[in-house]
Amino acid sequence: MKKGGNFYIFFLAFSLSAFAVVGHAQTPTDSVPKDPGGIIVYTIQNLSFGAFTRGNNGGTISISPSGARVATGDIIPLSLGYQFYYAIFDVESPPGNIISILYGPPVILNGSNGGSITLNIGGSDPTTPFINYATPPNRTQINIGGALTIGPIAAAPPGNYSGTFFLTFNQE
Repeated sequence: MKKGGNFYIFFLAFSLSAFAVVGHAQTPTDSVPKDPGGIIVYTIQNLSFGAFTRGNNGGTISISPSGARVATGDIIPLSLGYQFYYAIFDVESPPGNIISILYGPPVILNGSNGGSITLNIGGSDPTTPFINYATPPNRTQINIGGALTIGPIAAAPPGNYSGTFFLTFNQE
């Protein structure tokens, strides 16, 4: 950890998972698996913001559903071998169904060294709502982005932050 000047290296090495389950490509994360004619959601990849540093004032860092990482305020993204990426979910449902995603409320993430930061989930590719064209067992991939709001150093000291976010997938 660099402790010079006004910057501290701030590693956000956490995995966020939907529905409080870290799933695999073959394990559904929905609450009613194998519902005939229903929707099945698989967690493929968790959301990660990678490594970044910040000054005294904090700011935001976000990952878009296309994979772009953007920082504002006192946040500086770093390339130290820590990958950043959007969350990926595969959805299996009958073709022609309209699927919409409801994002849960902001999530408070608690740090390993005390403090907290706020995660806002939002943005998807394809944009919600969308029509499912895949016929089971084929699946539609959905990329989900998010943004972290990081306060001043006293409120969010460097460390590892983790938590769980919730998504609701509806089909018509």
